[in-house]
Order: sequence, then C-alpha cells, then structure tokens
Amino acid sequence: MAGSASHATLNYSTVDRVAYAVFSRPDRLNSLSEEALDDLGDVVQRVQADDEVRTLVISGEGEAFSVGLDDELLGRAYADLEYFEHVLTRLAAACLSLEWLDVPVIAKVNGSALAAGFELALACDVIMIADEAELGDGHLAAGLVPGGGASIRLPRMIGVQRARELIYSGRALSGKEAAAMGLALRSLPAAELDRAVEELAASFTDKPRAALATAKRQINRGLGVDTPTGVEQERRELIRHIRDTGGDAVEGLRARQEDRSPSWS
Repeated sequence: MAGSASHATLNYSTVDRVAYAVFSRPDRLNSLSEEALDDLGDVVQRVQADDEVRTLVISGEGEAFSVGLDDELLGRAYADLEYFEHVLTRLAAACLSLEWLDVPVIAKVNGSALAAGFELALACDVIMIADEAELGDGHLAAGLVPGGGASIRLPRMIGVQRARELIYSGRALSGKEAAAMGLALRSLPAAELDRAVEELAASFTDKPRAALATAKRQINRGLGVDTPTGVEQERRELIRHIRDTGGDAVEGLRARQEDRSPSWS
C-alpha cells in the first residue's frame, strides 16, 4: 500500500519503508477537528495494513505540530457536554491507536505542540523536537485539565513531581528543556530536524516488522506493572513471537553465522 494520499487535514506518503503524516492546516496551527481525527485514523489503518512500513513520522506544516482541539469544536463542546465527551473519547482512542500501532511512531515536533497536540506527541514512541519549538500540556492555563492521556503518560515519562509542575503551571518547555528533562529524545536546530528524524527512522527500517511490533508491545505492557509481572509478560511475548514468526529468528541467526545481511519474511 505504498504511495501517497491527500486528506482534508493532513498529507500521507511513504518513502523507503517510512510513512509520513503531515498535518496540513497551518492557518489553524494544525488544530484538531473531528475531520483531523478521522484523517489520522485513516493513516493509522493504512500503516497497520501496509506490511512494508517500519515506522510512522507525524509532523505539522508551518509553525505548529498541533496546538490542540480546534476552537470551533471547543465552542460547540462547551455548549454540549455530551458532545465534549464524544470528542474526548475520540481523542483518547486516537492516542491509543498510535501507542498500539505495530510500528514505532516518531513525533517530529517542528513547532508548538500543546494541549491535545501535546497528548498526541506523548502517545508516540519517540519525540524529536526543534530547539525553537515548544511542548507542553497547557490545559490549566485555559481553565481545563488533560483529557487525552497526559496525566497518565507524562508522569511515566518524566516522573511525578515534574509532571505535576508542568500540568499545574500550564507552561510550555523549549525543545532544549524537553530533551534535558527526558520528555524528548533529542532537541536540535530546526534546520537539522528533518535529517535527524530521517536517520532515526532509517535505523528501524532494516528490522523485521513483527519483531518491532512485539518489542513495542513488550515495552508498553510493562509500564506500570511490577518487575516479576513484567518479566513474565516479556517472556510470553518472546515465546509467542518465535512461535508465530520463527522464520525471522532463524534467518537472523543464519545471517550472523554467514556474515551477511538478513532477508526478513
């Protein structure tokens, strides 16, 4: 399912086993409408169905990654709490779909990632950010609280006290601050961000997709459980992986023994 596709709110393409989803509403700072959630859902389905893809990179056109839910959507939601609950359920599902996608997801934060946009970034496997960008929850600054998973994911990433400070204050971090805190993997000048993300994505593309999916599942399921439970889950995942995709494991061993690059199934 290689190629490209244009949606109303984002553009999708694949190059060399890397899928790219770029939010394309720069005039609205890539704020998230229901249509944007639909489009993102379509991208997730495309990536999940394309066995050639090894990683997904999400970014935004212009000055923002995404500044959160669209103002028009919020205006309707404030007047109709049932609709607000519907939107929050969709946002949470979108974040979970990234977290459980079979391939690693990289958030390329080229500009502002705030509120729901911040929560989307947190649901990705890795955040790469420009020094000049800003990253933060921001809900309390607008009289709100997180609704897409920030209060759950953020403490696991940077610790409880730092998460409390960021959520309570509503302040945004610079790219450099985010990397120093461990919230982003790397921060670098905006002019170098594309290349750095491409290099990171390329480091995943020569791995078997089934192994990437299993490793991602091991890590995600191990979060929040005690060590013995996590180790047992990891062991079961490895046995299942070998049982279901044993050819890859055998090929990896033979390739090492024969001093050649592996040819994955």
